[in-house]
Amino acid sequence: MRAVAARLYEGDRRGLPQIRRHDHARSNIEFALIVMSWQEFPWQQEEPDPNRDWLCTRSRDPSHLDCCIEGANFMRQPAAPKEGIVLCTYNVERGLRLDDQLRAFTGDAGMPSPDVLLINEADRGCTRSGDRNVSREYARALGMCYAYGVEFIELPRFWGPGGSVRRRCEHGNAILSRFPLGNVRLIRHRRTRSWHSTVQRILRVGEPRLGGRVALAADVRIGERMLRVYSVHFDSGDRGRGPGSPDAYREAQARELIEDASGLHQGVVIGGDMNVSRYLGLRGKDESPEPTTGALLDAGYEDAHAALPRAGRVTTDSGVAIDLIFGRGVSFTGSGVGPRGVWGGLSDHLPVWASVSL
Repeated sequence: MRAVAARLYEGDRRGLPQIRRHDHARSNIEFALIVMSWQEFPWQQEEPDPNRDWLCTRSRDPSHLDCCIEGANFMRQPAAPKEGIVLCTYNVERGLRLDDQLRAFTGDAGMPSPDVLLINEADRGCTRSGDRNVSREYARALGMCYAYGVEFIELPRFWGPGGSVRRRCEHGNAILSRFPLGNVRLIRHRRTRSWHSTVQRILRVGEPRLGGRVALAADVRIGERMLRVYSVHFDSGDRGRGPGSPDAYREAQARELIEDASGLHQGVVIGGDMNVSRYLGLRGKDESPEPTTGALLDAGYEDAHAALPRAGRVTTDSGVAIDLIFGRGVSFTGSGVGPRGVWGGLSDHLPVWASVSL
């Protein structure tokens, strides 16, 4: 099928394939190829015990894990197809204030209700967040389907960000949707920082972990249209430059997703906590361009929040904008950041949203 598609379309890796709008036969073939390749996620009916039914097993390399994807469907029925959807991304800070976050989403959130929600830093069975399956509870409360992938096995610690962890648990990204999800994949980045600190593991302090950064990918089926989405959580840190720097890891991770989506003949949205603290240029005009978002822009992706004033783009308590949404082959007709009056204190990040026209 990919060989056929390659013969039919001459693609540009910086954007969408070059297809003449009046060529209806070619467009119909493209549509058929996309629909034929879509496979809905096999929703799991059983209620998992996150303290016992682990998704991951250890590998010989502590930076890489072998993990299953969890998912369930809590939609009463899929939302009616429409030309545009609201997509939101939110770093939930492990779900430490899960109930308050859910009340905000189901109340006066100060922003449009999301049709697709990309979640980062979601705990699964961690004592620090009440042993809860955060992504699953989000999906159940919002009446959405969800898919969840693990980036880290959190190891026991007496102290660390978010509090103590009394036993191993799982932590990762999710995609929630009011429309069916298919072709779900967990992309474990080839280049990722190791969090397996022997000192921290022995002393049980800091963030001792197994695993590394991942992206969760899925195709959202909106009627007879498809939208590829990636829920990302790129490597953190802002010190140093060069091949082993956080900037280099983040850029490599962004380029992996650009490559992964390069052969698609449908809209693509990449969203999540990109950890690009230099993106707004708050450190001075002499800084070199931020390479992670630069790679996305060079590949033809549009920044959903580019039109917002600088002060209106800050998404964290530390005063930077690192929660971002980029798209290719779509139009952004509106965007914003969840108001601090509603969302402040519910996480160390604010949710961000964009209206996506397909």
